[in-house]
Amino acid sequence: MWWLVTLSLALGVLLRLVFVLSLPRQQVEPDEFDYVAAATGLLEQGSFERAVFYHVPPGTPVLFAGVFALSGPTYLAARVAQCLLYVPLGLVLFLLGSHVAGRTAGLLAVTFGALYPYFVFFSGIAQTETLGTVAISLMALMGVRAASRGRTVDAVGFGLALAAASLTRAAVFSFVLAVPLVYAIAWGVGNARWLRASAVSLIAFLALYLPWVGVNYRYFGAVVPAPTIGSGVMLYQTALRTTMPDPEERRAFLKREILPKYYNLAGGSHQDRLEGDRFLRREGVTIIRDNPGKYLGIVVQNITRFWQLYPHQSNDPATARLYKALGLASFGVLLPFFLVALWACRTRFGELSVLYGFMAYYTLVHALLYAMMRYRIPMDGIILVFAAAGLVTVAARCAPAALLRAETWLGTRAMPADGEVTP
Repeated sequence: MWWLVTLSLALGVLLRLVFVLSLPRQQVEPDEFDYVAAATGLLEQGSFERAVFYHVPPGTPVLFAGVFALSGPTYLAARVAQCLLYVPLGLVLFLLGSHVAGRTAGLLAVTFGALYPYFVFFSGIAQTETLGTVAISLMALMGVRAASRGRTVDAVGFGLALAAASLTRAAVFSFVLAVPLVYAIAWGVGNARWLRASAVSLIAFLALYLPWVGVNYRYFGAVVPAPTIGSGVMLYQTALRTTMPDPEERRAFLKREILPKYYNLAGGSHQDRLEGDRFLRREGVTIIRDNPGKYLGIVVQNITRFWQLYPHQSNDPATARLYKALGLASFGVLLPFFLVALWACRTRFGELSVLYGFMAYYTLVHALLYAMMRYRIPMDGIILVFAAAGLVTVAARCAPAALLRAETWLGTRAMPADGEVTP
């Protein structure tokens, strides 16, 4: 079986390298500059001066800075590093899939991840999606293990992985408030087991996360709990849709009146940017309070946008058709099996609540603030695991003999006998 896992890992890395080497060596997407600039500044100045700027959490710049120390600061080096990240991601997908539905599901999960077009595509974009996928998938694995095993080492791992995911994807940060709830769903509230696991995970989270709060305090002169200060402008942009529905008019207004004054402040200090973000948050809340019905409708639209099958990010018809084909051939194919697994695994909700809960939380955060399909990608590792579990469930119901023969050849089993499978 392990030779098949190794083959899937090698295939995933190879596909990503082929794609990355086909790209131009320079910047491809606008946001790439922010991450590469932050990493270069960290490497050359030993400072997060550029890393705290606006919306860039530190996880990806730290990774890129390490890579640049070996290779020099180039977009190609950052992208190649992201290709190699499929090795840890694939192993996490295998272990998480094995825990959820046996080693057959684990093998399917690592194979799905190797071939998943969106994972391959974002390995070629030097942004936070690839590392974010690794961090969120690891957080999910450690959360499931902590809830099912109750071991201190797993609780520590859950807290550390959650902190790493928060420092890579800012939207993850508030999920730390759900840690006691994850354990409560598994074991109940008020018992010593629940109290100990909650305390251990939260302490581990703070141990890794608090240094970044100190970095933010150094630059902003105030305690900024979240990894970045971009939530205000995101909320304002979403709220503005209630009073300015025309997208062209809204973009022109933001570019002319809002972003230069409160977000992209030329020559502004970090304190100015913090105050600008807080001002936009207050303005956004005021708009929402005056238009609650319209805002609720936009939240529903954002949920649909977050879960759409393919992106609408190109005005070129040929590129748009390619996006649509890739989306339907990947997420569109896996979606039915994902839904099957959501239903089939409901009886193990206590053990798997971190998976269900995080998907709901991550969807809601982006629906309330700002939603794009691209923002969902770091969560797709969990979706692939459920899709693998759903495929095994369908095969067990519809073709059990064929599944048994396949598992005999693969050296796997469909469902764990003791609630958990380890390699």
